[in-house]
Order: sequence, then C-alpha cells, then structure tokens
Amino acid sequence: MGYNVVKQPKFSVAISTPKFKDLLAKTFEDPNKRTTFIANVLSYVANNPSIQDCEAGSIVGVALIADALNLPMSNSLGLCCAVPYKSKNGKVAQFQIQYKGFIQLAIRTSQYKNIGYNIVYPSQYLGRDKFTGEPNFDFSKEHSEEEKGIGYMAYIRMNNGFDKTLYMTNSEVLNHAKKYSKAYSYGTSVWNKDFDTMALKTVIKLLISKWGMLSIDLEKAIQYDQSAVNENGEPEYLDNPNQIEEVKTISDDDAKYLFELAKDNGGAEKVKETMTKFGYESGTPSNEIKEEDYAKICEELSKKGEE
Repeated sequence: MGYNVVKQPKFSVAISTPKFKDLLAKTFEDPNKRTTFIANVLSYVANNPSIQDCEAGSIVGVALIADALNLPMSNSLGLCCAVPYKSKNGKVAQFQIQYKGFIQLAIRTSQYKNIGYNIVYPSQYLGRDKFTGEPNFDFSKEHSEEEKGIGYMAYIRMNNGFDKTLYMTNSEVLNHAKKYSKAYSYGTSVWNKDFDTMALKTVIKLLISKWGMLSIDLEKAIQYDQSAVNENGEPEYLDNPNQIEEVKTISDDDAKYLFELAKDNGGAEKVKETMTKFGYESGTPSNEIKEEDYAKICEELSKKGEE
C-alpha cells in the first residue's frame, strides 16, 4: 500500500513565508550570512529536482546541519547532500554525509596522519593475518578490466602511531545496507544508483566512528547522517529507527586472551571455528566479537581445552 502524496508549495515560495523568515532571522543574526544561506539552498534545490517536492522544513533542516558542519551542499564537491524519502506524512529530505564529508571532518581534527580507501579486487586481497585477523592487501597489483570488486577497505593512521584497517566483503556491505536502510529495496535509492560510493562511505564511517578520533563535528555528523531534521533541530531516523544503535565489541587484550585459551587446542583455527558457531562470518577479526558473546565464547574455548 502506497502513501498519499501531499503536494508541497514550491520551495522558493515556502522559504519566503513568515515562518521561515523568523526561523532564519533567529539562526543568522548577520543578514549577509542569512542571504548567502538562502541563496545557496535555493540554488541546491533548483539543481536537484528529486527534492523539489519535499517538505520545505525538512530541506531547511538539512541545510542548517550542513551549514553547522561547514560542509557545502554541492553536487560537484560530494561532501553532503539531501536525499528524498517518502514517509507516511509525505516526502521529506534526509541529511546524508558522503564519504568525502567524513574524510574532510576527520582531516580538520589534525589527528589523522593518513586516511585511505579502496575498492578491493581478487588479485589484490591477500587474506587475513592468522593471529590478528587484520586484512592484507597488495594494491601494486593491477586488476584486469574483467575483474569485479570483491569488497571495500578503509584505513586510518593517527598522529600518535595508532593505525587500523577495516575490510568488508560485497556480501557484508550488502547485508549492512539491507539492515540499516529500508530504502535499499527501492530502485531509486542511492544504493542502487551508486553502490560503490555508498559502500566506501559505509566502511569509512564505521572505521572512523569505532576506531578514529572523534571531534564534536564528527560526532554530530554521525548522529545526523541519514536522518530528517525536525522543527526542534533533532534527528529523526525515518529510514531506520535503529540507525544509531551501538554495538559494543571487546578490546584487543580480550581478543588476545581468546588465543591464549586456545593455544594448546588448535590455536587461531579453533578461535575462528568457535566464532563461526556463534554466527560470525569467516574472516571476522576477533576484536569485533560482541561483548555479549565474549563470556560464552571463552567458556566454549575453555571446555575444548579440558577435553
């Protein structure tokens, strides 16, 4: 059953109403900044027909978040954008950070020495380290035109020497999209239009949010990503209400302890086998085990050692 489409007034008309004039006057005390903001939003809407019939307040909300993060909404820059979403109350605009936007915000912290990302092809993937589970690649190998990518990776190195790589296979990215975006099933969704770009954004966002140094702006970007902004300036996750649900995983020291438990009974292979029994995909690093599963996995490995 489809939703009834509520016809919205043209955005250029709506933004000129007293409601939005008052809102923007309170937000931008400097009239020049206010004028620039309105001109930029009008230009963006004019160049993006897909959001022109979205509710005006949702478009303004998206633009205000982009302005607060100092990320221009521009098709050519690819830092952030407004994405239309059909809700039960009509069509609204959602705020979406693009992968270049996450990288830009990370660079601004001055804490990242290097940030890298790549589509991974079969000849470039060297498997995972048998002890740490970290993925290994050789990007000096050129892939043929016939080869199709098998996954996506992102890499960070901090100024303090810490580094981390995240690799997700095509199927893992696909499962993530299906879980966290109901719009994935729509033929017009960004996932279907540009899967590679959305996949790279996914690994970069997950890597930075879990392992990177987060500034206030990065935290805000993660919080508002894929949300519609309500009249109070708060994010609403229409596409997936559980968007910001946090999954807590074990520490590196806890992960090392698993290998200590299994060292006399199969070592790394036994740890991988036990993780598989608990529903983890082959190749998942041991430090990505959920805290809620850790005690049970330790108990299982201890029993194996006693047999």
